[in-house]
Amino acid sequence: MKNYKQFNIAFLAFTLPSLLSLGLFNIAIDPYGVFNSPQILGLNSLKSKQFSKVRLFKAVNITQVKPKTLLLGSSRTDLGLNPEHPALSSQQPAYNLGLVGPNIYEVKRYLEHTLKNQPELETVVLGIDLFMFNEYKQNAIDFTESRLEKENITSSDLLNITLSTSAIQASVETIRSSKTSDAYYLYHPNGLRYVYQNKPDRSARARFKGSINGLFNNDEYYHNYKLSAKFLQDFKDIVAICKERNIELKVFISPSHASQWESLYQSGLWQVFEQWKRELVQITPIWDFSGYNTVTTEPIAQEMKNYWDSSHYRQEVGDLVLDRLFDTPENKVPDDFGTLVTPQNIESHLANIMAEREVWVKNHPEIVDFINRAI
Repeated sequence: MKNYKQFNIAFLAFTLPSLLSLGLFNIAIDPYGVFNSPQILGLNSLKSKQFSKVRLFKAVNITQVKPKTLLLGSSRTDLGLNPEHPALSSQQPAYNLGLVGPNIYEVKRYLEHTLKNQPELETVVLGIDLFMFNEYKQNAIDFTESRLEKENITSSDLLNITLSTSAIQASVETIRSSKTSDAYYLYHPNGLRYVYQNKPDRSARARFKGSINGLFNNDEYYHNYKLSAKFLQDFKDIVAICKERNIELKVFISPSHASQWESLYQSGLWQVFEQWKRELVQITPIWDFSGYNTVTTEPIAQEMKNYWDSSHYRQEVGDLVLDRLFDTPENKVPDDFGTLVTPQNIESHLANIMAEREVWVKNHPEIVDFINRAI
């Protein structure tokens, strides 16, 4: 028995300091941007692994920032809407709580998480996408209810980001990225994702083909689509929550590239897309930036002003969206970019988009062929 006791003491004497050192190392490097650790001699300046924990670090950031303005939505919001936009200058702090590939239920829960930590929330800007309402769109693998509506990080999350093998790997990768300047997706402290050095990782055709193929061959996005009554109810809940709390809510359909909308058409989902819009406007007015307009029909080229790929718009487009939503004094938004849609004008609006599509398709048969080969 004495030998066992001595062994246990020796084991703990060795293990506990090792675990403590490991935890302190991961906290110091802070690869997921959870602890607000200072930069250490350039070792942790580029947090290249933060993108993999977006639902974790943004849940934690909300408890620290306590924003007055919240930008919600999918990765289009995450990558495209700047919380520092002049239209939001009087409503600071603002935070970009865009998530990667969420359904609308996840978005609702993150709104509720924010309200738990910031009951004085004043403004919500919500970008929505058709896939977020797909009945087959499951909660993301990194989504967990246990971390939401809490004021502090949960013990399980804390252990995962300080003492796990994946945390060690993330810290090592952070050091490597910081030393070699080898990074792609990074985040600003206000939650806005950006592309490091503003350089695309592939040719434009490869990026557009990849995004179209990925979305339209995935059952949780558009390959197997069914409009969900439950997710429509979650959207109603968001509207009701904001109304009950006197929160200004602005909802918009994300301005993906025309090739994205044409992919919906070629995949036989256009009627579903239109019906989705009809359902939405029965709940609340919606700003629609989809379709074939001056911004979304930018020619596909290596150097693009408006788009990263068929799905994701650049911050320049996000600025135009916010200019339109808040009618800024220096508003320079093209006249055909963004329409406020209500039950009264929904049918004429849908007809206008179809007319614009016919013109675009006639003038761009090579892009339609490219889309059909990509789907």
